[in-house]
Amino acid sequence: MKKPIISLVFVALLMVGAAGITTWALFTDTEESTDNQLVTGSLDLRTDDADGVTQTLYATGMAPGDTVGPATIVLSNAGTMNGSSLDLSFYYVENDGGSNEVDMTADEMAAMIEVTTLSYDGSSILGSVSDDNTNGYLDVQDLTTADLSGQGGLTTVETKDYVIAVQFRSDVGNDYQGDGITMTMTFVLNQ
Repeated sequence: MKKPIISLVFVALLMVGAAGITTWALFTDTEESTDNQLVTGSLDLRTDDADGVTQTLYATGMAPGDTVGPATIVLSNAGTMNGSSLDLSFYYVENDGGSNEVDMTADEMAAMIEVTTLSYDGSSILGSVSDDNTNGYLDVQDLTTADLSGQGGLTTVETKDYVIAVQFRSDVGNDYQGDGITMTMTFVLNQ
């Protein structure tokens, strides 16, 4: 009989221990933090208050010595966060205005269009352009090889003017009649 008594005592002790554990508790209180929203900001570069502009520089029937511009594009940031820098780049493609006896290439035409004004935020940036084709002046062809990245950025409350003017060189010959290019200017606002 000793074994059943020991077993009963052991079971009784376990029951008393379990009852003690379940009745022993600490006070707790739980609260929640709701509606925690994490949304990214945005950069929204605008050109003349739109998403892209067309025909900032437009001329047909240019004669030697004709100037186009200065033309101004007003840049702004309609996003929610400030932009730290602005990158500018250029490219062009051939776009002849009609038939011509001698078909000059896009590069040959771009080299004959001298850039007379190029400024951003009131300061000339022509000094950042090199005469890479070594013709003695800065032209549209030179713009395509220029590193014009890292210009001052745009906060969400400011605007900055970009201004450009070009001149069809007065020393061009008859071979350029009817030739032309279409140039694209790209602006990239960086965080």
